[in-house]
Amino acid sequence: MYYLDKKRYLEAASKLKTTKIIVIGDLILDEYLIGEVNRISPEAPVPVVWVRNEKTTLGGAGNVVKNLSRLGVQSFVLGRAGNDPAAKTLDDLLSTENTSSSKNTIIRSEKVPTILKTRVIAGHQQVCRIDREETFPLSDAEEQELLESFSKIIQEADAVVLSDYDKGTLTASLIRKTIDIAVQHKKIVTVDPQVSHFFQYEKATVMTPNHHEAGKALGKKLETDSEVEEAAKKIAGDLHSPSMMITRGEKGMSLYISSESKTFHIPTVAKEVFDVTGAGDTVISVYTSFLAAGLGELESAIVSNAAAGVVVGKLGAETVSLEELLEALEKKAVFK
Repeated sequence: MYYLDKKRYLEAASKLKTTKIIVIGDLILDEYLIGEVNRISPEAPVPVVWVRNEKTTLGGAGNVVKNLSRLGVQSFVLGRAGNDPAAKTLDDLLSTENTSSSKNTIIRSEKVPTILKTRVIAGHQQVCRIDREETFPLSDAEEQELLESFSKIIQEADAVVLSDYDKGTLTASLIRKTIDIAVQHKKIVTVDPQVSHFFQYEKATVMTPNHHEAGKALGKKLETDSEVEEAAKKIAGDLHSPSMMITRGEKGMSLYISSESKTFHIPTVAKEVFDVTGAGDTVISVYTSFLAAGLGELESAIVSNAAAGVVVGKLGAETVSLEELLEALEKKAVFK
């Protein structure tokens, strides 16, 4: 059991409203069709969902923005969308979050539509998901546009989150150049990675894959604590990163800190799991925010682990408020 100084936590939480974080990555719209099932279709052996409610929200890198906003953190958003009606919805949703419209750069592509993922839910059960997307890497001109925007705002930011859903925004070249620029300016860089880019995030402050992703990248299963420790140490060493976090579902998370050459295993705090959708976005958002606000690596991991325990108890890609976070930390008696 690891403990957190309550005074330090509260001091960091109070700084979040002045914290600014650049979010760069794949912007997605999440649509939910929520209803109930009372019968099977006469046309095919599938359930008929009687839709009673619909909602559209930010997904992918947009869900990171949403999580940061809930904490009071301001975001500068860099990404790509289509030149279509869905992009207008994306803009409208971003405008409701704590983002800086004058600092955001959302490229409008004629080639790539705005990504839309539709989830059909009956009760607490996801019946199916419908994906509407075409994935192509950024063109050289698009990459240059994002890099120029990034270079203009990096000095104002406290940290950078790379939210990689492998939809084409984060190319190998853009990953390398953004991390280099951020490191030159001594900024925190956190990465929610994709396996296809796994060893391209060199010099990032921390990466936050789940144990399946980390294992796949290394070509092995990560099941025991010792296997996770070995993997975290290797990945951090290969990437020349000061730390490495592996999230482990019901086993919580493991954080390797290079300067201490030690892995800390933090047990889960979830009471009941309804939906793990978006939990990774919450982890990286909360971890980055509190690290930028002055907490240490282990302290920030304890807080982000508690945040994940809150959101998996909700339906869909949800967020956690500071009030919910404080309550979760107090209930688990992690304060000393």
